[in-house]
Amino acid sequence: MSKIQYCPLDRIAKNIILIDGISRTGKLLLGSLVSSFDKMEHLEFGESFEFIIPAIRFKKVEHNFGSAYLNNYLNMLMYNKYISRNVNFRPNDRTGIDTSKNPQIYYDRLKAEEGDNIIKLIKKQKHFLPIVTHDIAVNLNILIKLKMNFKIIEIIRNPIDTVYSWYKKGLGVRYGNDPRNFTLLVRKNKKIYPWYNALSGYKENKYNNCERCVEHVLNLNKQATINLKKNNLNKNILITTYEDLTTKPLVELKKISTFLGTKTNEQTIKFIKREKLPLKKNIFLSQQKFNKKVNLIRSNCSKKIFEKLMILNKDYEKNFYKLKLNK
Repeated sequence: MSKIQYCPLDRIAKNIILIDGISRTGKLLLGSLVSSFDKMEHLEFGESFEFIIPAIRFKKVEHNFGSAYLNNYLNMLMYNKYISRNVNFRPNDRTGIDTSKNPQIYYDRLKAEEGDNIIKLIKKQKHFLPIVTHDIAVNLNILIKLKMNFKIIEIIRNPIDTVYSWYKKGLGVRYGNDPRNFTLLVRKNKKIYPWYNALSGYKENKYNNCERCVEHVLNLNKQATINLKKNNLNKNILITTYEDLTTKPLVELKKISTFLGTKTNEQTIKFIKREKLPLKKNIFLSQQKFNKKVNLIRSNCSKKIFEKLMILNKDYEKNFYKLKLNK
């Protein structure tokens, strides 16, 4: 049998936005705020990206299939969005339509007659679709090779705060043990790891929860930063920080809306207030709270691992890993 070449269909939704970062950096918060912009659909999770792209990297899936699959996935996602099929109706979820800027439109779409008229409407309205993803920057070169024409907003966060949040969520020990953790897993020497452990050679260790959190954050930050630096001139990638988003949200969101080619509005103000963020710049960050996080991590890590984290933290505080930010 000759080799099959998968054929990616043209996308009906052209304005796809990936809101990316490693876990616990504020992606969902950012996605919720961005979904308030003009011509913006409500946010979605992009699990398919998180499963397919590592598979391409490890040569378990060909680029050709990955491109065809993701294009079909995005077409299906947008089409279903326009008829409120598979839409999240959980009232308190950030991805739930009751937390969107206009919930009624999704209730009205339940009555829409499906068919070619929906395709025509999608193409006519040219709405943006924000999709929240994990760790795409770690494999950014693969996404770029797929030539799928996205805009990417990458959010980064102080590594101390990130590790602390991982630790509180138990992410160092949940992989392979918790069925509610949906990270792609791999097996090596009869042990189960998150897929990105393969990037550091499956180091055997007896790390505790906190030490594993530090190692994961160090590993993911390293891989993502390398790729983002290689693509620092890419006009379809914007980098923001959790700190800017939470201390001067309106300023940062206006920059992001300009990058996307849309605008903030009155709903953006409401969303900022709903998230209990300041409308004016707030430079007060509790050093006492931060020091408590540092001390907790120090008390639960070996000296060697803790020192590696503090070096990364110093690089972040000095110049954000020398990344080109949204300034």
